[in-house]
Amino acid sequence: MKNARNRRVHPIRDPRQIEVLGSPARQEVLDGLQAVGPCSIAELAESLGRAPDSLYYHIRKLEQVGLVVTSGTRRSGARNETLYDTPGRMTIDHEPSTKRERERLMRLVSGVLRIAERDCRAALDEGRAVYRPGPSRNTWGGRVKGWLTPAERGELLGHLEAISDLIARGRRRPGASLHAVSFLFAPVAPTRRGAPRQKTREEE
Repeated sequence: MKNARNRRVHPIRDPRQIEVLGSPARQEVLDGLQAVGPCSIAELAESLGRAPDSLYYHIRKLEQVGLVVTSGTRRSGARNETLYDTPGRMTIDHEPSTKRERERLMRLVSGVLRIAERDCRAALDEGRAVYRPGPSRNTWGGRVKGWLTPAERGELLGHLEAISDLIARGRRRPGASLHAVSFLFAPVAPTRRGAPRQKTREEE
């Protein structure tokens, strides 16, 4: 099994890849492979709590755009099973330049937020979440808004990158439990009371 600590970053730049990841189900498949891969579809399905037959289509779509790769085979009973993995630690490196590309990126972001909401709701409903601040806290959601200089913005992005790297390095081991971090960072256009709202590019 590959050690995630030694895996190179794999930038997601192709608009086709962004489009494929507009599906929350495929985002989950990719997240699962990064957490437990290389693995068989049966192992991936078990880790996601889904039926194996429900994953083949999504695996093929991700393979077609290079976000999933085969990493060999393994004997399982009387047959060989294919092992799947990601080509590295995924990170979005894409600057949308058209309305269609912006819409694709927003579908991806919306999918991330829907998965995050579902994860949080399940943790709360099932009694696994500890939301009160303290050393045992394992669930946190919220929003903070403030003014940042370019240097402060760079510092914040560095922290987010470090958090992403810490999560991506983690593997199943004694004492470790599965967690997910989702975030959205965006500039906000300040408005004064009575001032007209600034139009988006799609409205212009």
